[in-house]
Amino acid sequence: MPLSAQEIERIHELPLFSGLSPDGLRDLLSVAAVRVHGKRKTLFLQGDPATHFFVVLSGWVKLYRLRPDGAEVVVEIFGAGESFAEGAMHMPEGYPVSGEMVEEGRLLEVPTAAFGERVRQNPDLAISMLASMAVRLKSFVNRIEKAETQTAAQRVADFMLKFSRQDRPEDKGVVVRLPYDKQLIANRLGMKPETLSRALSALRKQGVHVDGARAEIRDLPALKRFTAPG
Repeated sequence: MPLSAQEIERIHELPLFSGLSPDGLRDLLSVAAVRVHGKRKTLFLQGDPATHFFVVLSGWVKLYRLRPDGAEVVVEIFGAGESFAEGAMHMPEGYPVSGEMVEEGRLLEVPTAAFGERVRQNPDLAISMLASMAVRLKSFVNRIEKAETQTAAQRVADFMLKFSRQDRPEDKGVVVRLPYDKQLIANRLGMKPETLSRALSALRKQGVHVDGARAEIRDLPALKRFTAPG
């Protein structure tokens, strides 16, 4: 299944691939595969050998762990334009979490063995991988900090902003696709479903209107200012 020009552009924007030349990216994509997975499809289980890492082209993916009592803890949610599980290739114990499709979607699946061979051959790719890990660590630290300093509405707005893209620079409004299951967003943000509902209601004053899986942000710059510290 071929990649569109827009998808290739978004893949190249990822920290993991941004340091590659166009030829280097084409070489890497030549060993990868694009696959469509249905809702609730298990991609891997915690402890499985880390044979692939992934880029989300469409749909949503959740990473989770199971507590001893069997309860599911959502570690992260990934949407279109994001990569995940690349760090697991260096873990001899395999994937540290389980991965599952939240809804039907397309994934770019990169074999870790082929990627590792190209890392050994291409210093730029090795540097890009370090940059990707640094970005992921910074994001994790920022998430912890914001959980302590932001209101629930600001945290939900930040989540939406993470997946917002302007087609044209002059446009102030954007539409963001959210997971249908809002419980996932609540779990990801560490809040109760009723807190999420109140936060979504509060965001109407900021020009955000949610209808099912569709979130319309009418003034993106204003929403960014709303989530800024202080």
